[in-house]
Amino acid sequence: MQELIYSSHFPELTHYAFRFPAKFHPGVARALLHEYGARLGWTLDPFCGSGTLLVEARVASMNAVGSDIDPLAVFVSRAKTQRYRPSSLRRYWERLSDKLARVERSADTYEQLQFLDISDADYFQEISNAGLEIPPIPNLFHWFRRYVIVDLANILRTIMSTEMPRKYRDFFLLCFAAIIRASSNADPVPVSGLEVTAYMRKRDAEGRIVNPFELFRKAVSRNLTGATEFWEVSDPRSSIQVRQVDATKLAAHFRRTFDSVITSPPYHSAVDYYRRHQLEMFWLGLTNTQAERLKLLPQYIGRPRVRKGDHFATKPLSTPMAQAWEQAIRARNPARAVAFRHYVNAMIATLNQLANRVRPGGRLVMVVGHSTWNGEEIPTTDLMRELAQPAFRLDHVLSYGIKNRYMSYSRHNGANIDREYVLVFNR
Repeated sequence: MQELIYSSHFPELTHYAFRFPAKFHPGVARALLHEYGARLGWTLDPFCGSGTLLVEARVASMNAVGSDIDPLAVFVSRAKTQRYRPSSLRRYWERLSDKLARVERSADTYEQLQFLDISDADYFQEISNAGLEIPPIPNLFHWFRRYVIVDLANILRTIMSTEMPRKYRDFFLLCFAAIIRASSNADPVPVSGLEVTAYMRKRDAEGRIVNPFELFRKAVSRNLTGATEFWEVSDPRSSIQVRQVDATKLAAHFRRTFDSVITSPPYHSAVDYYRRHQLEMFWLGLTNTQAERLKLLPQYIGRPRVRKGDHFATKPLSTPMAQAWEQAIRARNPARAVAFRHYVNAMIATLNQLANRVRPGGRLVMVVGHSTWNGEEIPTTDLMRELAQPAFRLDHVLSYGIKNRYMSYSRHNGANIDREYVLVFNR
C-alpha cells in the first residue's frame, strides 16, 4: 500500500467559510483531482459536503458536479464555489455594515447581558416593534438566549433587505450561517449532533458574552479574504454545479455520464449531519417545519440511529463480509445492527447508481476510514471493495494520516479514525 503524497500547505480560499465536520482535506482533494480528475470531461462528488473538492476543481480548471442530500451542505457548497468580484463584495458589505450598526446593541448592553437575558415581555416587545420573523425551531429558548434570537433575526432581515444580486446575498448568508452555532447555547465542538454540554453550561456560569453582530463582522472579514483569494486563482471558465440529490437515486437526476467520481462517503455512525445542521437549516429557511425536515431523515446515510421500518434497514444484506459484521454487531447491540444494515444497503444502492453514471474505463475514487466496533477494527476498505463488485474493480489503495479534521469520533464506540484510505476503482 502506497502513501498518498499531498501538500499540507495550501491557500485557504473559501475552504473554511463554514465549520463543517469530516470535511475533505483540501490538500488531499487537490492531489486526487490532479491524479484522477477529468481534465476535459466531468468529475462527480455525490457526497460533496461543504464543497472542498468542488472548490479545488474550479482552481484546477475542471468541470465538476457535487450533490448531497443535506440542504445546508448544498447551500454551503454553492456559496463557496461562486466567484465574487472583490470590489463588489466590499461595496455591498459597506452598505450592509452601515445598516447593521443601526440595530446593534451597545457594548455596555452586551456586558450587562453577560450573566442575564432579556425578559419574555421584552423579547416579545422587541420582536413586535421591529416586525421580526423568528424561525419555528423546536425548543427555541433551549438553544438560544432571547436577546440573541432578536439579534440574529435583525442580522438576517438586514441581509435580506439590502439590495444586491442573489449570489452576493448568498455570500453574506453563508457568513450568517457560520455564526449560528457560535451564537447558540450548543457546544460548537462535538460532531455527534446538537447538544448543550456541561462545558457550555460552565462557560455560561462564568459569564459568556454573545454578540452576534461582532461574530458576524469577524465571519465576513475572514470570508472576504478567502473569497478574494478564490477570485484570484479560480478559473471562470470552469463549470461547477451543485444539486440536492439522494445518492441512492443518482441516475434519476443526472443524464450525463462522468469520467471520474471522487468522493468521501459518510462514515457509519460517526457524524449525525441531520441533527448537527438543524439550527442553520431553520434560520436559513432551508426547512420551514419540523415535519418537512423529518421527511429528509431516511435519506441520510450513516446515521447512528435508524428506524427498523426504513427501506434500507428492512432489506437483508447480500454480501458475506457485511453479513458477518451485522451478526457480530447484532449480538451486542441490535439497534446498531439495524443502522449498519441501513448503511451497507444504502452504499450498495449508491454504488449501483454510480455504475450507471460512470463511463466504461472511468475511475471511482473513494476516501474511507477504518472505524472500530467494541475494540475490533472494521476493515472498511475490504468492505467497500466487496460492495462495489462486480461493477467496479479495485485497482490500488493509497493511505494517509489524519492530524485534525474536526472529528470527535471517540463519542461513538471508540470509532477513532487517524488514517484514511483512498480506494481507486476502475469501471
